[in-house]
Amino acid sequence: MSKLTFPLILSLLVIWLVVATWWFNSKYDQLDTYGNPKCEIPFTVSDGNFQTKSDNSIIFELSDWEPTIPMQALSSLKSVALYLANNSEKKLILTGSFGTNELNDSDFPNNGIARAEAIKKELVSYGAPDNLIEVQADSLAKMILTCGKIMTAIDFNFEKQNEIAQANPIEEKETRSDNNISTDVVEPIIKTEGTFQEDKTYIIFYQENTFKPEVNEEIDSYLKSLAKYLKEHPKYRLLLMGHTDNVGDKSKHFNFGKYRARKLRDVLLDYKIEKRRIKTDSKGSSKPLESNSTSEGRNQNRRVEISIIKR
Repeated sequence: MSKLTFPLILSLLVIWLVVATWWFNSKYDQLDTYGNPKCEIPFTVSDGNFQTKSDNSIIFELSDWEPTIPMQALSSLKSVALYLANNSEKKLILTGSFGTNELNDSDFPNNGIARAEAIKKELVSYGAPDNLIEVQADSLAKMILTCGKIMTAIDFNFEKQNEIAQANPIEEKETRSDNNISTDVVEPIIKTEGTFQEDKTYIIFYQENTFKPEVNEEIDSYLKSLAKYLKEHPKYRLLLMGHTDNVGDKSKHFNFGKYRARKLRDVLLDYKIEKRRIKTDSKGSSKPLESNSTSEGRNQNRRVEISIIKR
């Protein structure tokens, strides 16, 4: 070993310790406001006999979606992940709040979704099943700040799987409301008798600011037949192509379409369709079916198309 080797290793170790300490403090920051009762918001998650608590809550800066997680809150998140992993009949709904006046630099439609997705990522890293966590957003006129921080941005709510399906009834087809399947607007669209046609494209339409499809009887019948077909053809794959209207920041349309496709993929996992066989992509607002100058046209352009990739 040369005379320079040991000093070099020592220097690298010191650098590593400095960087690791900085990363830890930035991720699980023990803010100087801790210890001040006015700046402490308790964090509690409960479901029946399950409960986990910490003195400090998850913290977000205004117009930021990346969380600061105190050590006690981190321990609570691990408990939530373990509880969810051991209760597969449950589903965790994470609702992220965001202020309508906040800036959004995330790749998600708003800071509420981005914040909920960040906490979902933490829970999954601790062993929570990805498909048992759903994210939502709640918009507020103005976020409540405590000592200059947002400490009540994430709501945790457990529901039984069958309760979720019943909690979101779909309106009648004639209204063409959120997530309805239209059979007479544009071709090619599969008829909604629940039959599967491999050379047709199935389209799900969305209302504004909705991202996860709600499964009604028609969609359920189609997805069951789709899952059966894929089981019989193990070499085939699915393509979920997301589309948007032209409202809002054009630079984010691609990500919005991709996000809808990924949320639909999460639904397909519940039908035992393997994730590796589902490709998600987006065309953003570049391929409208109808004119974006009317609300009816924009409703047709917010969609995810399901098609078969043969190989």
